[in-house]
Amino acid sequence: MKSFVFLYPIPEYFNAEIQRWGWRVGGGFKEKYSRMLNQCIDVRYRQKGFEICYAIFDNHEISDIINLQQSDRILPVGIDFKTHIADPPVYPDPDIILAELGNPLRVAGFHMWDCVEKVAQRAYEKGIDTLVDEDLTEFFAFKVGWRDSFAIDRYPSDDPRKRYAYASDFEFFMRARRGKPWLWQDY
Repeated sequence: MKSFVFLYPIPEYFNAEIQRWGWRVGGGFKEKYSRMLNQCIDVRYRQKGFEICYAIFDNHEISDIINLQQSDRILPVGIDFKTHIADPPVYPDPDIILAELGNPLRVAGFHMWDCVEKVAQRAYEKGIDTLVDEDLTEFFAFKVGWRDSFAIDRYPSDDPRKRYAYASDFEFFMRARRGKPWLWQDY
């Protein structure tokens, strides 16, 4: 079974993103954010036969940003949020999450260069066809708030070569993704 997993769609993370970007965009941003995120999940994954899963810290609520469908699954991750944000932070065991998911796997959520990458890398190491949907990470608020070209029906929603004025900027963008097949796109 094909799986899409969104890591940690909790109020704390969404509220921080809405607060960070919403004031720059104007009124109604939370509604726009919610509508577009749910449309992306639906069109990119649900309508293409992916099982939709949300990984949640134990005993934690899912954000009202998410339009939870009856067929969607909530996956407890084996630790609570307080434990996760301790000093030093404690991360859920990716194998606990991956045991509940299928192949191929598409990963989204918070935070791209931390939790999302940890789970995606572990999935790739286990031989799972894995890809991170960067559009649906903490970059989502920026993309929907500032770009008129954002496409809900495809990932990636834009070509970074067209986004950067200089080849060196595109090279910088791609350098962080080299050697990481779960992040590498065919742009």
